[in-house]
Amino acid sequence: PCENGMADIYPCDGFDLYTHFPLSAVGGGDNGNDCWGWVDEESGREYVLYGRSNGTSFVEITDPLAPVFIATLPTASTPSLWRDIKVIGDYAYIVSEASQHGMQIVDLTQLLELSGFPFNITATHHYGGFGNAHNIAVCAETNYAYGVGTNSFNGGLHIVDVSDPTNPTIAGSYDEFYTHDAQPVIYNGLDEDYQGK
Repeated sequence: PCENGMADIYPCDGFDLYTHFPLSAVGGGDNGNDCWGWVDEESGREYVLYGRSNGTSFVEITDPLAPVFIATLPTASTPSLWRDIKVIGDYAYIVSEASQHGMQIVDLTQLLELSGFPFNITATHHYGGFGNAHNIAVCAETNYAYGVGTNSFNGGLHIVDVSDPTNPTIAGSYDEFYTHDAQPVIYNGLDEDYQGK
C-alpha cells in the first residue's frame, strides 16, 4: 500500500504497488526505457510491451495481481540505451537507436497462444528504410508510422504507410530539420482549411 508517500521503496501519490518485476525477470539487459500497452479487443486480455536495451518484453497483465512474463523479442541488431514502441490495432512497431535496427513489426495476436515459460519470438516483418530511430509516432486513423530522429532525411520525419503491416512502404518525409518527437493527429478544430487533415 501507499503509506506516507511510499509504496515499498517507490514514491507514490495515493497509488498502491501491486506487483514489481526487476529488469532481470523480464529479459534483462542494461536498462529499460519505454512502455506501451495492447488490449486484445475480442478477449479483453491486456499486455505491457516493455522496451529494454537488448529487446522487447511482453507481459500479460490481465490479472494485475498476477502478471505473467510471456515473451521476449530480441533486438534487430545491437543493444542500445533507447528503444521505442507504438501500437496500431494488433501490431506493434518497434524502433531503436541501435545502428541498422530499422523497425520491427510484431503481430501481437501471437501472444494469445503463449503460456508457460517465456518464449523468444521473432518479428512478423522488418522495415529497413532507416537504420536507427530515436522514437516512433503513429496515427491509427491514417495507418502511418513516423520514424523520428532517424539516420534518414536529416533526422526529420520518415513516414511509413503501415496499412498492410506485412508490407510497409515509405509514404513521405520531412527533411528540413531534425525531429525529436511528434504527435500526429487528425485536425478537428475551427479552421476549416485544415479540418480532416
